[in-house]
Amino acid sequence: MISLKQKSVLMLALIMAGCSSDSNGSSEVSLQKGYNKHLTYIGSYSTGNVSEDGGIAEIVAYNKDNQKIYVVNGALGSIDIVDANTLSSDQFTQMELYKRIDIAAMANEKGFSYGDVTSVDTKDGIVALAVQAEGYADNGSIVILNYEGEFLGRYEAGVQPDMICFADRYILSANEGEPRDGYGATDPKGSVTIVDTVTNTSKSVDFTAFDTQRESLANSGIILKKGALPSNDFEPEYISVSGNTAYISLQEANAIATLNITSAEFIDIKPLGFKNHNSIALDALKDGNINITTQDLYGVYMPDGIAVFETNGVKYLLTANEGDAREWGSDKDTTDSLKIEGKKVETLDVSQKDGLEIGKNYLLGGRSFSIYNADSMTQVYDSGSDFEEFIAENYPAFFNASHTNNELDSRSGKKGPEPEYVATINIDTKIYAFTGLERFGGVMMYDVTDPSNAQFYDYINTRKFDSEELSQMGDLGVEGLHVVNAEDSPTNRAILFTANEVSGTVAVFEIR
Repeated sequence: MISLKQKSVLMLALIMAGCSSDSNGSSEVSLQKGYNKHLTYIGSYSTGNVSEDGGIAEIVAYNKDNQKIYVVNGALGSIDIVDANTLSSDQFTQMELYKRIDIAAMANEKGFSYGDVTSVDTKDGIVALAVQAEGYADNGSIVILNYEGEFLGRYEAGVQPDMICFADRYILSANEGEPRDGYGATDPKGSVTIVDTVTNTSKSVDFTAFDTQRESLANSGIILKKGALPSNDFEPEYISVSGNTAYISLQEANAIATLNITSAEFIDIKPLGFKNHNSIALDALKDGNINITTQDLYGVYMPDGIAVFETNGVKYLLTANEGDAREWGSDKDTTDSLKIEGKKVETLDVSQKDGLEIGKNYLLGGRSFSIYNADSMTQVYDSGSDFEEFIAENYPAFFNASHTNNELDSRSGKKGPEPEYVATINIDTKIYAFTGLERFGGVMMYDVTDPSNAQFYDYINTRKFDSEELSQMGDLGVEGLHVVNAEDSPTNRAILFTANEVSGTVAVFEIR
């Protein structure tokens, strides 16, 4: 008798891999397509490394000038430059490494401290890197390379730069400032570094101006560690830019900061609210079963990746509602004291926080993506339980599996499929949003042209559920997304790159 798991593997092999039969009854395997065939898996690159802890292929950036991608390879402390000009619409391409740049060795040669390379972006002849210092409380660097990976210069950044992006003439980095030795040691200030490439100057902006507003911030629903000042507690995670405005996700605070780039001033910080699971279902119980139902729980959206887009003259912010715990040394801000039907459920420890209501149980993340009006930060859409419902229906044997195993229900008691990163693209008159699911894998694609009425459009997953070996499980741990317009694409069609930090791979999807 065939098992449920075997049935699910067979179904996925036949449906998702794109099997078709000719008139003689023989079958041939075409390029793997998504659920609705709008996404097609056309290429891949492998760093040659895998890791259960991730951090190998975290971020990918495409450069239209030379049709190469730049991949953060945390395992080796390097940037991999990869040829993407071999990609084609009608065949699968294994992309080849063009050059590997050893950033750790570069730091030693050029005289700056190296602890980790965390992010990359590229534009107008240069490649910008976020490089953390060896000392966790020391200022990091924004390192500038040419397209060939040759060192051009560096700027001092804030503590622990973790994300980097271009904004017209500026380069911005989100500097987390995490207390990595625990709260008994130093808790560095979070900040955003602004590099002006015209004046060749840089400045880091922190949140000291909000320290006097601590009480009102917490009363508004912004989460703060008890006794901590906002300038120390806020940890910028991700930046998205529109014109002269940068939006910064403060993940653990469940808030978005707004920055005026030219004046180098934070102009606002707004909370994102909470998700009421008394009315929005989820599977919160790790019991080996699929049980998507309402619970007396509240989700704290805590976005990682964010993306700003505009339609009909209104700006909207899209958030990937991942959730994040703080575990530094012996300090931990979560608890598993809550039990539902005898099963432990991970929640935030309310006793350690301001901004949360005593008597309520708060989960990390929202297991969804949301859309907010960027001016008011009023939520206009949330995907609710869509992600878990879709996975339950189409991958029942692997529902809420982790990115390191195929165990059914593995992540239900924590953050479910774990939305990590978002990106948007305009194609003709439509706007599409992509959300990478870090734990379960794959990418959800929605039509967000009408932001308050977003519609599921496609889903594709290129992990291999028929294998238990990490090196044989396909693309695992979606961390970074990068979209490319058709006019800039090597295939002359819009494409999506995903960086997968556990499998150490980059996947390429054509968008139709």
